[in-house]
Amino acid sequence: MKIRTMPAVLAVVILGFTGAVIAAKANKPPEPPRPGVEQSDQGREHARKEYGGDQPPTSGAHANPVSWGVYDTEVRDDQLIHNMEHGGIYISYQPSLPKEQVEKLKELLTAPFSDPQFQPRKIVLAPRVENKSPIELSSWRRSEALASYDQQKIKDYITRNLGKSPEPLAR
Repeated sequence: MKIRTMPAVLAVVILGFTGAVIAAKANKPPEPPRPGVEQSDQGREHARKEYGGDQPPTSGAHANPVSWGVYDTEVRDDQLIHNMEHGGIYISYQPSLPKEQVEKLKELLTAPFSDPQFQPRKIVLAPRVENKSPIELSSWRRSEALASYDQQKIKDYITRNLGKSPEPLAR
């Protein structure tokens, strides 16, 4: 008789644990909206496609990704879409952005980080001539335009949008 009670006890424990997990998820408040404006889904096929426009694209056909990091020259939009598909953030700025703001961006986003509590990964920072706004924050299907450097908005955008993509674990 004891042999048969063990599977029953195990089943009750598993069912109880499963029920507790489901109940916890059901009672969890919904996540507040992420920073930035949601953009339409332009697909994610792998094929080079030239873009242009006053706002960096946030989805669509794309080529191979670029290495994460800071660039002093423009990077092709179709490559950056691939980086965003992999969960990264693209921060672009008009080349006319004041040099001290560009330096603040670099200090915030690269090692040695200006804020030891904020060390973001999967970031591409580059100038972009066609930007409508001085600074554009872009991630998969989200974007936010900034008129000037705003450390808190940038940190919030990165924290809440990093990894929110179809392939967040890809490098």
